[in-house]
Amino acid sequence: MRFGIREAIFFLLLLATPVAVYFFDLEQRNARIDEAKEEYSQKQVKLKQLEAATRSITDLGQEIDKLSNTIEVFEAKLPAQREVEVILQQVWEMASRHELVPKSVRTDKPIDHAKYSELPIKMVIAGDFDGFYSFMLELERLSRITRLPQLKMKKVMTPSETASMEAELTLSIFFDSDDQGSKPGRSKL
Repeated sequence: MRFGIREAIFFLLLLATPVAVYFFDLEQRNARIDEAKEEYSQKQVKLKQLEAATRSITDLGQEIDKLSNTIEVFEAKLPAQREVEVILQQVWEMASRHELVPKSVRTDKPIDHAKYSELPIKMVIAGDFDGFYSFMLELERLSRITRLPQLKMKKVMTPSETASMEAELTLSIFFDSDDQGSKPGRSKL
């Protein structure tokens, strides 16, 4: 048997075939297998967490009732749409009690969420900082769910040369969007 160039090239190609298969096919498959193993281990960890959580709950029905009662407490803090004006009046009176002068109050368009809506109220209030601080503390103690996503304050000199402040704030009042009352409108005072 003769061993020439043709046979050498054939022999090299024969040896290169498993190497090419490894690099072009097996390496990609191994990467996919590693990804699947990682996903599997993550799911196993989540399953163990779920098992631990359900193990601590002795009576699932009782736990659902407890969570339902908690939801009812929060829903009770959501006023109906027609009560939003009452809350706005409360905020106005609180500002007056703390000797703050509301320069402008206007409501924006309500933002609808799943079971509730949010009414942003943009306010500009001027007065003494101590009064504003007391106003914010009282606002925090409101029985309704509110939030203050934006607040800008600046120092203002009054004609009597005493320092006071002016605050631009957005107060969000949450209300029950399932209520059939009238939609709160845009107002500017």
